[in-house]
Amino acid sequence: MSTTDQTAPPPAPDLGPRTLQTTATAPRRPGLRSLFARHTYLFAVVLAAVLLIANLLKQPGFGGTSQLAALAPLGIAAMASVPAIMSGRGGIDLSISPLMTLSALLYATQLQPNGLGGYVALPVLMVVGALVGTVTGLLVVVGRLQPIVVTLAMFFVLTGLDLKLAPSPTTVSSTWMAGFAGSMGPLPGGLVALAIPAALWLLVTRLTTYGSLLRSVGGNDVTAFTNGVPVGTVRVFAYALGGAMAAVGGLVLIGLASTAEAGTSSAYTLIAIAAVALGGLPLMGGGGGIANALAGAAAIYLLQSLLGVLQVSQTWLQVIYGGLLIGAVLFGAIAARELKEGR
Repeated sequence: MSTTDQTAPPPAPDLGPRTLQTTATAPRRPGLRSLFARHTYLFAVVLAAVLLIANLLKQPGFGGTSQLAALAPLGIAAMASVPAIMSGRGGIDLSISPLMTLSALLYATQLQPNGLGGYVALPVLMVVGALVGTVTGLLVVVGRLQPIVVTLAMFFVLTGLDLKLAPSPTTVSSTWMAGFAGSMGPLPGGLVALAIPAALWLLVTRLTTYGSLLRSVGGNDVTAFTNGVPVGTVRVFAYALGGAMAAVGGLVLIGLASTAEAGTSSAYTLIAIAAVALGGLPLMGGGGGIANALAGAAAIYLLQSLLGVLQVSQTWLQVIYGGLLIGAVLFGAIAARELKEGR
């Protein structure tokens, strides 16, 4: 045996990597913000629950069919905004509100006078809404234009069409849509109204592969394209889907007021986006769903109701909206960062 072999020290035990591995794989206790990051709609759900309790304390009779009916247009506008945002690349649709009004005016001025005032009007108007959304999507995808620019232009175009169809409010005779303001059989009309676009969303995203395709395109369109996903088609269909959902809101507006008027063209434009943001839908696309929109819409409606009872001025109402949105976005950003870091 050589001298080198006799004097060589024994190898040190290899404890370092094992210690590091044990530390790295040790289970971490999920925090509250991690829970909120995984379920981004929870912030709005908790806020809505608190506001509901406050409303019940201030208004003992609060929570009937009339409240659901009043919530329905905002909830539909928020849900209709979801597909475009989920498609990514700054996807947004500012034309949802005038499209809802266009649906109402087409019913009042074109469909009902020509004998199409029954339930057949619903699928007809949804097809019209989908066609308008398709045009918007094609301008975004084929024209390679910024979604906010295209949808703002469509906002003005649709608002002009609304004014052309009905320069003054048009009264709609009593129809089946009056049930949206009350009850439809054993169910509240507002709940039925919200269920129609929700069912369309679930049908398209759960029973087909479109939901996963939309999330992959919104999350990373380059990776999706390299994996064979038709990115452009998915984005165009997102705008078409939002248009079809928005068309339902026009019929709800008629049911609430028994009139159709161009003055409602801009009523839900910004508040629908606010509801989506408050609901925690990732504005960069790729995640979330209509649960975010519904939670945010409910929170905003309940806040409106509470502040109305407390007789808070409209000026402060806008300030409170802004503060809530900033808080929700910041909370979501912090929670998402901690979730990514594994805290």
